[in-house]
Amino acid sequence: MVARLMLYQAVAKLISEFEKDGFEIVQGDSFAEAAKALPEAKGGLTPHFAYSLNAQGKENVAWLGLRLGGEEYLCGFAAVRLEPLQGLALSDFLATYWRLRYVDVDGNPVQLTDSQPEIAKRISGQVGYLGDLWIRPDLRKRGHARRLMEFAQILAFDLWRLDWIYCWMRPADFLNGNGARWGWLVGQPDGIRFEVPSRDFPKGLAFCANPSYALNQLIKDIVRDA
Repeated sequence: MVARLMLYQAVAKLISEFEKDGFEIVQGDSFAEAAKALPEAKGGLTPHFAYSLNAQGKENVAWLGLRLGGEEYLCGFAAVRLEPLQGLALSDFLATYWRLRYVDVDGNPVQLTDSQPEIAKRISGQVGYLGDLWIRPDLRKRGHARRLMEFAQILAFDLWRLDWIYCWMRPADFLNGNGARWGWLVGQPDGIRFEVPSRDFPKGLAFCANPSYALNQLIKDIVRDA
């Protein structure tokens, strides 16, 4: 387990880098409040985090936002939540969860195939999900997304002492190397397999994950590179 002091040093370094770029860091534990802080251009929260679809208590959710001085709305965002696995493997949890949140191209609840990636069958325990990563278009390609994703992983690790954390990624982004560049150790290009393609993700999604020892290494690497 990484020392708490080192974790705080990593957070301090990330905050310092954001502040040098003119950002204020905003943290919250209510997705209803997050929706109010986001600009209309963001298009709201995804079903994974929309308040109307997720009734988890504040102790199981958190988000980070970036805001430029003098501006009303956030210009960067990432959310995390503790998955309610209740003893299930992540693959079994996702099979039910996705049916409740997404539809296929025919408008029916999505159905996962019986042949899911092996990695999701091996993930259980304290599992966090990171998603809804967004940077305002005029601020992209400057490294903000990577730092915000690292910060969100560390936040989730500190809140819940995770065994694993995972995220979804567009296959093109994953194959371009963003999974590794953004600090993910484990990756699968066809991360979730549908009987009929999802309406929202017709090309599927890549799966990225970090076990606790990779989060420990991420924290140490951020401090080492300070």
